[in-house]
Amino acid sequence: MGGTRTLTPDAPVRVSPAGAEAPEVQATSRVRSARSAFRRPPRAPFVLLVVGLMCGGLVTLLLLNTVLAQDSFKLTDLRSSTDQLHEQAATLEGELRVWDQPGAIEEAAKPLGVEKDTTAPRFVKAGPSVGAADAATPREEGMVK
Repeated sequence: MGGTRTLTPDAPVRVSPAGAEAPEVQATSRVRSARSAFRRPPRAPFVLLVVGLMCGGLVTLLLLNTVLAQDSFKLTDLRSSTDQLHEQAATLEGELRVWDQPGAIEEAAKPLGVEKDTTAPRFVKAGPSVGAADAATPREEGMVK
């Protein structure tokens, strides 16, 4: 066998197989592997991730705020134009009420040479109608046509 021998006069002879480590070497390698298992991951990538996410959120909020501000300006412009149109409609309705009055119509007609008609109305006869002849004939009481 190609192992190592430890010779001590009082101890029995112990032969370890070839390639096996001494107990002290095994213990230190276990401590190293335990340390590497509990070793913390580097903090820099995590910190950069968190900072990047925060910056992305901040930029998103700024863009959202800008878009909402633009919509607010558009809304303000539309409201002011709506108010102007309401005022214009009210003015035109007032003018229409003034022009609907008989005195205003008469005053507008004078420069055009239109005069008030004072003659009696004439009715036009279109001829006998179908229902008129039946209505003119007398009916007996209780007779239904």
